Amino acid sequence: MSEIPVIQILDKKNYFKQALVPYPNSTSLPPLTASSLRVRTEVLSVTSNNFTYCKIGDVFNWWAVHPLPPNTPAPYDDGATYGRISAWGYAKVIESTFAGVSAGSYVWGYLPIGTLPLDFQVRRGAVADQVIVTEPYRQKLLPIYNRYTVFPASVGAQIAAKTDGVAYDSFLKLMHLTAYLMSQFMYSPDPTRSLNLTPAQADLTDATVVAFAPGSKVGLAFAYLLQNQRTAAKPRHVIGAASEASIPFLRGTGLYDSVASTLSDPLTTLASLDSSEDTDRKVVIYDFGGRAGVAWKWAAAIGARYPKTRYVVIGMEVADPEAQASGERPEKPDGLEIDQVMADTLLTAAMGQVGEKEFFEGFEESWQGLRGEGIKGFKVNWGEGMESVKEGWDRFARNEVTAAEGLVFKI
Repeated sequence: MSEIPVIQILDKKNYFKQALVPYPNSTSLPPLTASSLRVRTEVLSVTSNNFTYCKIGDVFNWWAVHPLPPNTPAPYDDGATYGRISAWGYAKVIESTFAGVSAGSYVWGYLPIGTLPLDFQVRRGAVADQVIVTEPYRQKLLPIYNRYTVFPASVGAQIAAKTDGVAYDSFLKLMHLTAYLMSQFMYSPDPTRSLNLTPAQADLTDATVVAFAPGSKVGLAFAYLLQNQRTAAKPRHVIGAASEASIPFLRGTGLYDSVASTLSDPLTTLASLDSSEDTDRKVVIYDFGGRAGVAWKWAAAIGARYPKTRYVVIGMEVADPEAQASGERPEKPDGLEIDQVMADTLLTAAMGQVGEKEFFEGFEESWQGLRGEGIKGFKVNWGEGMESVKEGWDRFARNEVTAAEGLVFKI
């Protein structure tokens, strides 16, 4: 770990552009206030989620979570132009004034990208191993971003060993949370208990599920849950619609009944699994952030044949914010029913339905299942140091990161 703290700073309008900025005058830290933790990021992941935080950061206050430090050098001290974004991972508690969380322990959650320590005041949550941030400036955030899980100092040995478990926690656990909320509470095994859909809308019994960006972390986790942990209201088929480059990996995972190219004919793809001419079948298209609007083309063709088609929006495409779209992008087909997944809203409602403690117990049990099994053919790529983080960010910006790899960094 660098002796001089270094942070990533991004151009807010073109967040593909980044700089690593050192803070040589930040090695001496002020006294920690009461009921507070001082943490330093040790493990973080870079996923498409990071770019979503940038893309709509002003809407959800994500640019404001970690303000630019007061001694930031020019030109990066211009907060209107430059800012910091966050990642998920582990941070070490280097100092604590909060009872029950000792120095040397770790927290998992939403962390700054860099080695500059972060201070925040906390309180206990209803779950024994969680703390909630109480800083006033962070209360405009959705609640999930202020919730941290506390781990004992022994996690440090796993971090030092760069275990797959720590890596999965960093780049997949949050995505699994979104998938779990979708599978258990939105498209519930008991459709009558769906949080925001009617039983008919929520029911996946014998439905054909089509996933776009099926190699996204949420897409993989959702397919895993449908195929391995769902006991009722199971879909008949789970199809991945992917780019040619991703198809071999996705087929190897065993999570999809069929994987088809996004360039193929959608009706032919459905017919290859079920030649029935029954137009009453239910088709649910889950868009986890597919590129170039291709999912709309499929939705138009499938919806014209199968009136019970629904469309679910979960993720966003990773695209250069300065790039100009060439040609016309497909538009949303008329009459298509669309569901929007808002994970934080779902989480609040789910905790209200089953209880906060009970929800997280169920989620952790589900997560440990996927964490223990892993994803077939998936490669964990560990990097070390902030220069490695910068390289990983650039790789994502250049669309060089494949569905078969997860980028995680020890800093």
